[in-house]
Amino acid sequence: MKIINVFIADDHPVYREGLAQNWEGVPQINVIGSAGDGKSALAAIRQLKPDVAVMDLKLPELDGMQVLELLFAEDSPTSILVLTAYMDSTTVYRALTHGARGFLEKAASLSEITEAVLQVGAGGTIIAPFAQEVLARELRTRRETTEKPILTSREVEILRLAADGYSGQKIASELRISLTTVKTHLQHIYDKLDVSDRASAVAQAIRRGFLR
Repeated sequence: MKIINVFIADDHPVYREGLAQNWEGVPQINVIGSAGDGKSALAAIRQLKPDVAVMDLKLPELDGMQVLELLFAEDSPTSILVLTAYMDSTTVYRALTHGARGFLEKAASLSEITEAVLQVGAGGTIIAPFAQEVLARELRTRRETTEKPILTSREVEILRLAADGYSGQKIASELRISLTTVKTHLQHIYDKLDVSDRASAVAQAIRRGFLR
């Protein structure tokens, strides 16, 4: 039977002690240390090299995310199981892209946390269902941003005038180009934004950040 050496980083002593006491009855888990702040946790993890570090993200002195990122940059052999009350999409994405092998809410039961430690200690990955949902949302947002159509400076200029209520002819006069050219630019804008009229183009451009 493999023994998993575990380190606990949490700023609430009662919570730390509760986890440690619970795992005294789990033969596969050996708690080798704990810390209540990020600076102490980082130093201890570097020295002790536990198999798994159970880490809150909200730690004094050095927050858990910074500890995670520093260990990731150092290619630390310790697998991090994030255990936190904060689970917004950016946090989940940032933690997982910086090496976290697990992400659970503090509201998880002791049995769920124990199972997560065992899975992560065995080389697996575990992500709470809620974290999966917010991660999927974050990935969709990032994909949409990456795939955002690029409008040329001229197209943005024309769209801004259109947003100000300028007619096609007035836009042409303002920019000293032909009405046909204005119409061509507008059609390109509609195609890129997947809309069919000027009002929708303006609304989409504002939503996607082309117009402020």
